[in-house]
Amino acid sequence: MTDAHDAGYPPAPPRPPQDAWAVPHTPLGQSLPLAPLSAGDGTALGTPPPPPAPPAPPAPPAYPVYGAAPSAPQPRSYQPPSYQPTAFGQPGAAPTAGYPSAPASAYPVSHGGYPVPGQTAYGYMAPSGRKFWGLLFLFYIPYLGWLVTIIVGLVQRSSAKQSPMPIVRENARWALNWALSYVIYQAVILALIVAIVAASPDGEPPAVIAIPGTLFFGVGVYCLVTMIRGCVISDRVVHRPALALPLFRG
Repeated sequence: MTDAHDAGYPPAPPRPPQDAWAVPHTPLGQSLPLAPLSAGDGTALGTPPPPPAPPAPPAPPAYPVYGAAPSAPQPRSYQPPSYQPTAFGQPGAAPTAGYPSAPASAYPVSHGGYPVPGQTAYGYMAPSGRKFWGLLFLFYIPYLGWLVTIIVGLVQRSSAKQSPMPIVRENARWALNWALSYVIYQAVILALIVAIVAASPDGEPPAVIAIPGTLFFGVGVYCLVTMIRGCVISDRVVHRPALALPLFRG
């Protein structure tokens, strides 16, 4: 058998003395002291946990608490805005500090004595003469419609004379002029029809009666068209019917 040294292996390390392998002797009934075990977070097992941290104080509420004492008011510094009076509806006026400036088109601007349509103040109705022409539809009340229309037109005319707006005064005047003119035209045509019938020798109306009959129907259609047109354009201009007699002036 070849020796390990002869086979080329390195020599074995020297063996320790016999006393280094000796087990320490402990008296009967005693145990060896053990090293404390760690819990992994740096604390030894069996160590009582530290007391919990006190809770953080609650944040103050953003709204007042019912029953809580009111907080002292904070002093505020108030700077009044500088107000510069300007003309009513004057275009190009410098805006006042602290107040929103309204556009120049938001106020009534007169042009030739009549308000320009669409340029009215907020929540303000532009003056118009529509109601005077709309009241002429009272003509279609049976039997006494013409009388009711004339009475209402006279009342409205007297109240409109106090208006500072020319568009109101003039439309009321021409509406009454047309109402009276329409009654006069129809009364004359009816009187002409009655006269033609009464002048016929045998009581048979002649063919010429068709002329006043056509006029009666034509004037009625013209009256309807005039009232509708007056209700449409009298908020911008004064409506003057071509067949209206100028019975009331100024």
